[in-house]
Amino acid sequence: MNHLKTPVVQAGLILLALAGALGVMATGPLAVAPGALLAAVFGTGSPEAELALALRGPRLLAALTCGAALAGAGAGFQILFRNPLAAPDLLGVSSGAGLGAALALLLGAGAALVQGAAFAGGLAAGGLALACAALTRSGDGRLALILCGVVAGALASAGLGLVVIVAEPYSQLPSITYWLLGSFTRATLPEAVGALVPVALGAGVLIWLGFRLDILSLGDEQARSLGLPARPLRLLALAAAALMTSSAVAVAGVVGWIGLLAPHAARLIVGERAGRLIPASMALGALFALLIDRLATAFGPAEVPVGLLAAAIGAPGFLILFVTTSRWS
Repeated sequence: MNHLKTPVVQAGLILLALAGALGVMATGPLAVAPGALLAAVFGTGSPEAELALALRGPRLLAALTCGAALAGAGAGFQILFRNPLAAPDLLGVSSGAGLGAALALLLGAGAALVQGAAFAGGLAAGGLALACAALTRSGDGRLALILCGVVAGALASAGLGLVVIVAEPYSQLPSITYWLLGSFTRATLPEAVGALVPVALGAGVLIWLGFRLDILSLGDEQARSLGLPARPLRLLALAAAALMTSSAVAVAGVVGWIGLLAPHAARLIVGERAGRLIPASMALGALFALLIDRLATAFGPAEVPVGLLAAAIGAPGFLILFVTTSRWS
């Protein structure tokens, strides 16, 4: 299968994700031809195409961005920790972002402040885990990071539970619960573009690290023997993955399984190398997010939260991948 492990496959996956986005825009009640949509992007389209772009564009961009961010972060964590079960919430980032958003909703903040609080909460939880791990004298830095991430996530979950208890049950609690279940519905164009910037920055760092991540996965001693500053590079990679995760959660709420399933699927196509795995994972994650967002509107006027659909599809999908690869190996 060496012929599959080429940049051509990565480009094909990215084009497939973009084609899927055009397909979503070209179907449904506001169906518009792809050519008209492209013209509307440059301001020369028909009024119908511009309306479809204005109504669907922010949600579509949010789905693509969040799916790619969660999958890329998940791939980075799995490479760094040599753990196939590593997910974007490994450092407690998702729990911290959920706590930040819940606090903002409890205080009656607007949408922009809710997203800002979620972003800050996610970075705070990830920073707490990194800081605690740096203070330890453990010989295995990865184990210390995992344990500190579990602690940070537990603290954030405890705070979130307290917020849910004190929230007003008829006005505040439904908003908090719905946000925590995940949705791309409320994303505006400035919010989607605002999430795209930190996600692109984090992804750029992970892709730039490339083969360095492969060496770091062998252990700090092996990396230092090859002349790489193991701890700074590891912290840089973790910070980039945490930035991508908190940006996605700030826009869409807590959406699981994308960061776990997409890297496993991409690994079957392009192999283990970080320089190939991370872009391929991001493309597949964007496709997965498009799929569940499309399904969210397929069950009637009331949308199903994308977090529930991601778990309903991702859990059996991961089981199928696990059983299939176990038989091949």
